[in-house]
Amino acid sequence: MEKAAGRVGLLDRLETKAGELSRGLRQRLAIGQTIVHEPKVLLLDEPAAGLDPQARRDLSVLLLALKDAGMTLVVSSHILAELEDYCSEMIIIEDGLIVGGKAVKVRDVERPRYMLEIAAARSDLREFLAGRAGVDVIEADDYHALFTHTKNALARAKLIRDLVTAGFEVSSFGESTKALEDAYFREVGQGKP
Repeated sequence: MEKAAGRVGLLDRLETKAGELSRGLRQRLAIGQTIVHEPKVLLLDEPAAGLDPQARRDLSVLLLALKDAGMTLVVSSHILAELEDYCSEMIIIEDGLIVGGKAVKVRDVERPRYMLEIAAARSDLREFLAGRAGVDVIEADDYHALFTHTKNALARAKLIRDLVTAGFEVSSFGESTKALEDAYFREVGQGKP
């Protein structure tokens, strides 16, 4: 019990009654009760519902720690942004059926998705990126590109240097934060809102 309380950050509240805890702390308590027997799989339904921003962030940190400790998390939610921190695969259910018939890999830890924006249009942006080692272009237009690339900082720095040297006016470059939403719309065959 103490190990579970420690994992969810409630060791200092062991003598507090559940009804006296805030909503976020009650959510932690519920997860603590669930993990006390150290299950291999943890099923959660809308775990962030009703939580304030700090409690949501704390929940994400907790779920990442459980995931890193080897626990498989299965989370049901309609709010994809809440899952971005810890989701690596998703199953989309529509009309009672799994869309595409299988799980969709959302994120690869070793090869994250990056978003690049350039200030001046270049019709050769896709072609340039596709010619770089380790770059897999997902989508691109004359101003933007979404692609996967290594997590290695030196390799990213070289890619940016190559872009600037080739005359691309890089205005932003960073890891994409909408992997789930992009994957969802790609799988259900709808355009973004």
